[in-house]
Amino acid sequence: MSHAHRAAARSASVSHFALGPSSVPPELEPILAGLVKQSFENIGSGAAREDEVFGDYADLNFLVRAVTFHEGKLLEAGLERIAALNSDLRVVRLAEPLPIVPAALELLERNDWATLEAIALPSEVFARTSYMPDLVIVDRVARRAHILDVKRSLASYPENKIKNLRRKMMASALAAGDVLYKQGLRGIEEIDVAIIDGSSEQSEPQRGIFALHEVSDLFRLSYAGAAMLRLRQLFAQRVREEMRELCLRMAGVADAPTPPRPTDLMDAADDKVEADDPQDHDASGTTMPRIRVGFPRSLGAIDPAGRA
Repeated sequence: MSHAHRAAARSASVSHFALGPSSVPPELEPILAGLVKQSFENIGSGAAREDEVFGDYADLNFLVRAVTFHEGKLLEAGLERIAALNSDLRVVRLAEPLPIVPAALELLERNDWATLEAIALPSEVFARTSYMPDLVIVDRVARRAHILDVKRSLASYPENKIKNLRRKMMASALAAGDVLYKQGLRGIEEIDVAIIDGSSEQSEPQRGIFALHEVSDLFRLSYAGAAMLRLRQLFAQRVREEMRELCLRMAGVADAPTPPRPTDLMDAADDKVEADDPQDHDASGTTMPRIRVGFPRSLGAIDPAGRA
């Protein structure tokens, strides 16, 4: 993270208390704009192919497909960057996908999810299937780990596909405590699974589905939801500008005026969040404690002992 990013993060962490839950700290605007700029650099690195079906419209088809893919990646990057503004949170890089052990599937088949909250399974057993979360974020004060799957929109997902995804996430969560423990993350007492709907059209916390603006509760940052909505707004603005320019070129309008784009004031090369020192975590004890798994619940206030 660059010195400019560090300064922005510190300023944002301080200023959000005065701004209220629906405001985005001005220090975040250049960071969000930089993420959008990087996303379109990635889109531009690809090349459209000739297509007999789309013909002269192949470039437009390529842009639409690329935008659909990169929007989800942008939301992941945005959540990761915003989580980094809370010093209590750590984005965890998994060495490998979380295993889905047969015992986990059997438990889910025979029991209600609520009855499995205190069960943690070993991860070093035979598993033919696995699940790689989009993000794993540990709240070191609340002693929670969030396993997140980020979708640009759940509107196009049939119910059975969402159900299968949730089942995979729940099964992997039962062994995730052991995986995180072996990566040096000690003291975790709860593991939550959450599907984030980037379109904010669906919100069913009791089924593990959260609208984009509800990440404020997950991250304990009052402005996190508003910042993510602002990021998506900037991305949508840029998408429409690119589509307008492309359509005008296809129509043979060479000198069409170009609307202003979001300005990138940050160094895109410094986007990667620094990894925390493993020594920051509680390494006491030799056995893994009991861990609750489930859907995120209201965090409430954090008491001095570190429990919600």
